[in-house]
Amino acid sequence: MRLTSLILALFACWASSFSQIQQIAVNSAPAPEGYDLEIEVVSEDIGLLVGALGPVDLTGYSCTQLYVTMNNEDDFFSSVSGDAVNPTFVNTTTSFYHAILGAATPNGINSLLFGVYPDLAYDSWVTIGLEGTPNAAAGEAAVSTVQSGANPWATNFDPGGGLPGGNISIDDAIGGAWYALNGDANGIAGPELKVLAGQFTTDGDISGQLYCQVFINGDGANEFRDTFYFGAGAPVLGCTDATACNYDGAATDDDGSCEFPADLYGSANLDCDGNCLNDSDEDGTCDEDEVPGCTDATACNYSEAATDDDSSCTYPAADNLDCDGNCLNDADSDLVCDEDEIAGCQDSAACNYDAAATDDNGSCTYPDGYPNNIVDCDGNCLNDQDSDLVCDENEIGGCQDAGACNYDAAATDDDGSCEYLTCAGCTASTACNYDDTATIDDGSCVYADDPCETCNPDGTVNPNDDDFDGVCNADETEGCTDPNACNDGAYTDTNNDLCEYPIDLYGVDNVDCDGVCLNDADGDLVCDEDE
Repeated sequence: MRLTSLILALFACWASSFSQIQQIAVNSAPAPEGYDLEIEVVSEDIGLLVGALGPVDLTGYSCTQLYVTMNNEDDFFSSVSGDAVNPTFVNTTTSFYHAILGAATPNGINSLLFGVYPDLAYDSWVTIGLEGTPNAAAGEAAVSTVQSGANPWATNFDPGGGLPGGNISIDDAIGGAWYALNGDANGIAGPELKVLAGQFTTDGDISGQLYCQVFINGDGANEFRDTFYFGAGAPVLGCTDATACNYDGAATDDDGSCEFPADLYGSANLDCDGNCLNDSDEDGTCDEDEVPGCTDATACNYSEAATDDDSSCTYPAADNLDCDGNCLNDADSDLVCDEDEIAGCQDSAACNYDAAATDDNGSCTYPDGYPNNIVDCDGNCLNDQDSDLVCDENEIGGCQDAGACNYDAAATDDDGSCEYLTCAGCTASTACNYDDTATIDDGSCVYADDPCETCNPDGTVNPNDDDFDGVCNADETEGCTDPNACNDGAYTDTNNDLCEYPIDLYGVDNVDCDGVCLNDADGDLVCDEDE
């Protein structure tokens, strides 16, 4: 009966727990790369230990721990098992040390006792991640063991009472194991990516192999079971075929890794260094692999597969053509290669049409008025009946006599429309009767050329000097001009009716204008006539 059958038999009575025994797997595969066994020597030549139970001499003893290393933090190390097909061994050349208070597993070890029982720290045991009593609050659980009566491997390993322990050999048909249930925190890889599998204290040399089961990412349906080796006597895996490129003379077990030139380079014509066995032309291509053809990459019939040039290369007819005779450069897609283009005017209606041009360069010139042109490329009229160098299409009819009322400076053909009366009048802008519509002066201009004259709105002259005395009406002064009068003056307009005399002023005529006597012989201020 194999391990699976044993576990089924032993745990059938514990139905509530049986459904959790996930290490009973149906399918498995070898360990992927990165999974292995790590050996760590915790202490060497431990020496004399003195505790409550007396001295323990561990001089020459070393304490070694074995870890299963993994790739993912959530990988789960489930078990170490063995049977006749996949055995597990942990051997020493002497014996394993077991403390009186110890056991085959660390389930009952309390680290607080190390101060009183120092040898307990170096007890030998097997485990799944535990070094002492499991912490249930952290999700840890005790490590379980399974052994058969015919091969009580755990009892052989730790007979109890502090007696020396024997080797672990799980190699019979029934088999056995130590394990934890998937999900127990002590079996999870964690950040260190490893889980402790056992601690072994001995004064001999240890070696062996562990048949381990790991659930990748903790997935019960994704497991591997494989054997990891440690210590002297472990098989050396490698290529044992002396004809292989990676032959390993130290290998004891062929691991299927042998590589041959055909595997490395895909060709049996090469040696292990990738060099041709036969290469008569020393071009790096084996004679058996040579391919004749054109090897010039610029040729039309270049063969990328060819390794030997057979002078069969063909080339384009011209440098600017491809192998099909098409232009390499033809920016305007007119089938004339850019290098052969002739720039010029391609419009046959243009004055500078170039029949040889293949590329119109925008240089075309045309007669005035193109496309409805009336002159030729030399500027000559196509139609000019009166030969006046003005094209018939451009002729303007009108009066060409500059002296006529309707003279038209733009007219090129006199149409007999000239007339001379409607525009006659005074053309002098300084005249009173200036006519801004007149173009012919008829001599009718009148001017305000006297100082007193002004122009009337009707174009006539206003003299402004009614008495024609040369003094403008506005400047005339009216008054007495009789020198015998008391109020005579230099007036321009005489009105002697305004004259005043002494008799008018004083009522007598024998005084002057100041009232002084004209005759006063005795000077008494009484005029003589009034004495």
